[in-house]
Amino acid sequence: MLDNILNVAKEYLQEAVANNAQVPAKQQKSVTDSILSGLESSVTGQLGKNFDIGSLVGLFTGGQQSDFYKDTHSSILDTLVQKTGLNPGVAQSIVSAVLPGLISAITKKEGSNLAGGLLGNLLGKIGL
Repeated sequence: MLDNILNVAKEYLQEAVANNAQVPAKQQKSVTDSILSGLESSVTGQLGKNFDIGSLVGLFTGGQQSDFYKDTHSSILDTLVQKTGLNPGVAQSIVSAVLPGLISAITKKEGSNLAGGLLGNLLGKIGL
């Protein structure tokens, strides 16, 4: 399931980062990779705290005021600055520009599959 989320994110980010004038062309891949790394860290961290189907679906439907959104924003921002060396102000602008669309893309593409996919994964792991 996490792989599906990251694949959707990667598809979205390739275009969003390439079209963001603040991202230097030579850093587009490292910016995309850093955002994916920050997203993965945030999702796995949140699921470690509250692992249940409702929490997984809630991660992507809580809006910009949710703890998940705030944690993800922070995680991506930190990863972006550390891995790319971008100025924190530029990194902040990039994250603020791409994160809402990223969450929306994941929700639209995977939203209906999140609960069912997770449930299927869990049942498969316990042999049902």
